[in-house]
Amino acid sequence: MGRLFTLTSVLMVAVVVTPWVITAAAADTLEARSCSECHSNATCMEEGAVTTCSCREGFTGDGLVCVDLDECAHPEAHSCSGNSSCMNIPGSYVCTCAQGFHLTPELGCTDVDECADPELSGCHPLASCINGHGNYSCVCPAGYWGDGWLCQCSPGSCGPGLDCVPQGEALVCADPCQVHSTLDQYWRSSQHAMGYTCDLNLHGWYRFVGSGGTRMAETCVPTLRCNTAAPMWLNGTHPSSDEGIANRTACAHWNGDCCLWEATVQVKACAGGYYVYHLTPPPECHLAYCTDASSVDGTCEECGVEEDCISETGRWRCECKQSSEGSRSDRSPLDYRLLCGASDIKVSLSRCQLKRLKFEKIFMYLRDSECSGFTERGDRIWMSVVTPARDGPCGTVMTKNETHATYSNVLYLARDIIVRDIDTHINFDCSYPLDMKVSLQTSLQPMVSVLNISVGGTGLFTLRMALFQSSDYRQPYQGSSVTLSTESFLYVGTVMDGGDLSRFVLLMTNCYATPSSIATDPLKYFIIQDRCPRAEDSTIQVIENGQSPQGRFSVQMFRFAGNHDLVYLHCEVYLCDTMNEKCKPTCSRTRSHRGDVIDQAHVLNLGPIMRKGVQTKASGAAPSNRGLPKVWLPLLLSVTLILTAQ
Repeated sequence: MGRLFTLTSVLMVAVVVTPWVITAAAADTLEARSCSECHSNATCMEEGAVTTCSCREGFTGDGLVCVDLDECAHPEAHSCSGNSSCMNIPGSYVCTCAQGFHLTPELGCTDVDECADPELSGCHPLASCINGHGNYSCVCPAGYWGDGWLCQCSPGSCGPGLDCVPQGEALVCADPCQVHSTLDQYWRSSQHAMGYTCDLNLHGWYRFVGSGGTRMAETCVPTLRCNTAAPMWLNGTHPSSDEGIANRTACAHWNGDCCLWEATVQVKACAGGYYVYHLTPPPECHLAYCTDASSVDGTCEECGVEEDCISETGRWRCECKQSSEGSRSDRSPLDYRLLCGASDIKVSLSRCQLKRLKFEKIFMYLRDSECSGFTERGDRIWMSVVTPARDGPCGTVMTKNETHATYSNVLYLARDIIVRDIDTHINFDCSYPLDMKVSLQTSLQPMVSVLNISVGGTGLFTLRMALFQSSDYRQPYQGSSVTLSTESFLYVGTVMDGGDLSRFVLLMTNCYATPSSIATDPLKYFIIQDRCPRAEDSTIQVIENGQSPQGRFSVQMFRFAGNHDLVYLHCEVYLCDTMNEKCKPTCSRTRSHRGDVIDQAHVLNLGPIMRKGVQTKASGAAPSNRGLPKVWLPLLLSVTLILTAQ
């Protein structure tokens, strides 16, 4: 092979090996009769009548036979340096740089500085890269642990004013004033009325913003405020900016005890004049963190359209504009804003308008005075009151016809705690088109089964199953049982409420009938099995499954063979995550069933359904163990299940 290697001596041998060899030749040359006899890796030279075959450089032999010379086997035959390896190739060799080195034209293999290019090192962004001869290492900074390719902090390892917080897939030390989530719910205000919020999903650093307030209340908040049962308040003062991260206690008020439950809270005062809080789920439900209603933040830019910005002694405030229309009389009509939400109704009046009507103090409440007004800021300062869109709470009354349900209430206004002058009130109502959800909410005693499921990090879901009278799914059957003929059809609907309805859909995995109320009864007639309808029963029609927050199917009424006159329905349901799963079933008539075990904790139960003409008691119903009247047991089955997000 031919880079540096040459023969320093030539041994001449005179040998006659065949009749066509004419004269003696050197070891790597031989005379031949013609050039065609030379090896493919040899050269041919013709001088008169003499034809000589010579092996090319990098090969050895007599010209008729040439074999490759392995320079890599002889250190003196190649020029590869110590940072490279020699690789033999036919007729030559190449020098391959070792890992961590690269070839330069004049210097050969030199060290690669991986630390000069972050893409080469792969060190964690927080790690230090240390270059070595042919290699490098990554070292995590102080307060972090890991191999340098991944560095993570641990609680308590960060410096003053910093905390170990998740960022991407790792835990890093960061200033919670810069890395936090926001809570902007107006109902966190200590002036807001009761509700049933429970802060189970709060874990991390948060900042309160918006119309509800910007800091936690520092005094005991009355029960049934902040849209929860037991409001949580900060037992202590907020820290100053030079205290860094301070430990405090949040107390929950209930049953006359302002600190019946406690939770540890961390607080930091930030340079922008606001606070951030490290919050954890409360010890019980229903508990929620409460904000100070007087702490609503803002700048002059945030004054409403009815306000002027007034600056006094370096501080600003928003003040209602003087009306150019003159003073309005007490009998002037009140303008109000009505919001008909999916689960609640909110009516709001402009505070500036009320001030122009001589309402210096504002007492605002509904038919049930426990539902009182609160302040919130938007395009203007509003005085608002909220009632659930249900019959009963806050004195709300429901009426309905064949197509809509209407909820009505009365908003009362007073200037003081006693009323002697004109009764000021506003009648308001919201109408909702009847669907499965609204139909169940507006029925007095629907035959319904209820299941509560809390999916970690995504909220609390309520699932219901009911039996409807027709294919429009607007009128559920009332009472604890229903009687049908075998010619009738069962219209079964399931509906999901609460939680993240934009992400999860309701999937009916197994729906079946039994002759008793026991869901594990071995005698089962599957209507839906392994997500798909029973192919042998032509009366089964699945209208909706795995596509939305509701599911619907119908099947013709039947009875079990033998002495069975009752039918109970059972549906195993699953909350399908549309972001990570394929939820809509793919079914075919030849599809085989897996026969999976049914998870009874996910099963909704409904019944009994009696065959018309049979007089019998639903004796198969499971007995109550909660002291409830037996007639209510078939109406409502409530189960709570905690699922861990995968």
